[in-house]
Amino acid sequence: MAASVRPGLWWPTAFESSFVTQPATSETIVKPADHYRGREQTYLKHFFLERYLERVAYKVGSFAPEFIYIDGFSGPWKTEDPGFEDSSFVIAINKLRQVREGLARIERRPKIRCVFVEPDPAAYSLLQGATSTVTDLEIRTLNSEFERAIPEILKIIGNSFSLVFIDPTGWTGFGLRQIAPILRHKPGEVLVNFMFDHINRFLDTPEPEMSFDDLFGGAGWKPVIQASPTREDAIITLYGDRMKGIGAFDFVTSTRIKKPLSERSYFYLVYGTRHPEGLLEFRKVEEREILEQERVRMDAQQLDRVKRTGQAELFGTEDFPDVGPTSFENERGENLRRAEERLVRILQGGAEIRYESARAAMMEVPLVWETDVQRIVKAKADVIGMTKRERVPKPGHRLKLKSVQ
Repeated sequence: MAASVRPGLWWPTAFESSFVTQPATSETIVKPADHYRGREQTYLKHFFLERYLERVAYKVGSFAPEFIYIDGFSGPWKTEDPGFEDSSFVIAINKLRQVREGLARIERRPKIRCVFVEPDPAAYSLLQGATSTVTDLEIRTLNSEFERAIPEILKIIGNSFSLVFIDPTGWTGFGLRQIAPILRHKPGEVLVNFMFDHINRFLDTPEPEMSFDDLFGGAGWKPVIQASPTREDAIITLYGDRMKGIGAFDFVTSTRIKKPLSERSYFYLVYGTRHPEGLLEFRKVEEREILEQERVRMDAQQLDRVKRTGQAELFGTEDFPDVGPTSFENERGENLRRAEERLVRILQGGAEIRYESARAAMMEVPLVWETDVQRIVKAKADVIGMTKRERVPKPGHRLKLKSVQ
């Protein structure tokens, strides 16, 4: 299988203080390949996965002897490329090859392993065929339901760091209670594709209520959602809160992927981590993905207009590289207000807090980026340890509520 590597950092963990930077790469903004047409949301999911996987693998590989990537619903499904280049497992293989080569240049050679799980016999046969020629990475394939495969996966992982990607086609097969053992694995992180649009459409039907009990990790979800004036926010918040509790994560957050032709949500990528720096890196990827999402959606909407009217447009979206304010601006404004309230509430306790702790609390709110945190901190807090030459707060500084507001 050819390695079509495309360019794409993580943090030192509590066990490692050195900082290793990945080799510099460059990226150009391109439209999704033709095999993603009509599946722009899949392209954006892969865009996010590829870049986040690169960050965590570089960082973990910079100090740990092993890194393991698990794809719980590998497929391939609805792929349009004969080499499966538009499938998550090939994207992961290509990216991890690039990471391995980059780490070798700084004399780091961790063992990199992949576990791909797929229950469907036909899809599993394609998965086996596509991965059988890969010899430079250790790959295990399991023909099993994800929930049933977890004991075997945990044996494979051992004590190594793992990133688990859970990308189902619906809302079944990854019940929070059933997957709790792998959610609780330490050290490790989890990224879940929460299929909001699909789930939301069936949530009020009586027949599958038991399966939604599994999804949310137990009963009691329905009155919480029904009592909320903001249904969508209630659904994703409830899922995140329960994933956080069941998985014993310190932080759970999410990022939203919209439908290409409307402002409605297609799905959320829900992320669980135990390290505050994880939120920082997640948000770095989100900031880039939001811009790419705007470009992709503008392109899809233009193609839709041309198809409906039969008239070509003079300029393509590639002629406008700066998308300007995005369709997320109103949502970002509200979330920045929420992040500011979090900071003030923490500081009102009176004790000094570390900048890193405040940053993590604020960046658990979606669409809040580090430049936002720095601006809010400077406005609401006295920064202790910040020199006259430093323009923004940074790790090592401590904060207390401004004495004069």
